[in-house]
Amino acid sequence: MNIKSKSNDYGRPLVDIAVVVAVSAAAFTVEVAIADILPWGEEARGIIAVLSGAVAAVVLTLIRGAALADLGFQRPKRWLTVPFWALGIFVVFVVAQGVVPVLVANFIDVPQPDMSRYDYIRGNLPAAITMGLALPLTAAIPEEIVYRGFLINRLIALFGQGRAGGTLAVVVQALIFGAVHFQWGVGGVFVTAIMGLVWGFAFLLCGRNLWIVIIAHSMAHVALVMQIYSSPA
Repeated sequence: MNIKSKSNDYGRPLVDIAVVVAVSAAAFTVEVAIADILPWGEEARGIIAVLSGAVAAVVLTLIRGAALADLGFQRPKRWLTVPFWALGIFVVFVVAQGVVPVLVANFIDVPQPDMSRYDYIRGNLPAAITMGLALPLTAAIPEEIVYRGFLINRLIALFGQGRAGGTLAVVVQALIFGAVHFQWGVGGVFVTAIMGLVWGFAFLLCGRNLWIVIIAHSMAHVALVMQIYSSPA
């Protein structure tokens, strides 16, 4: 596992994390306040927050003297391997999403994620296509910037550059990633935390290449849209 930092100067990681959290929280508060006039209403709450957080993460990275490559926006060594990496990561997530809840069910009852806010997609092909095209831009890319590209690097700067520090960083960001999906209910928090673990370890295993994880994340979103679209109303 390659968890050695590619940028040794992350400044004050706790301050950076606090800034991104504050910006995201402020944006979410504003979004809730003006939800009635937003075109997506309640169905996609959090778009402004995650986009604002991603912008803040990019700005802070550049201010610290680092480059976008330090967030993971770097050219893959072999482009032909990218689809296979992305597909492999997606398959691991699908398997984990199915197996882990079954194992945990022996100890606690984990409800299904509450996806009722997306009911309008069921049987609605134009809405499903629109959502499938929009999610990579409004969710996959900004979320990967914030949670994998930015947060994991800052947490590793706090916990240390070794294997233990990298593992702890992935676990912490996964818990946070799950928690911010609270609107999907307990089941949604659980599933997205699993997603955060898979994406996080994949990010490190891929040499911190964010493009690969973004593609896998986008595949998961498209699969979710297809599942909701084809499910009975």
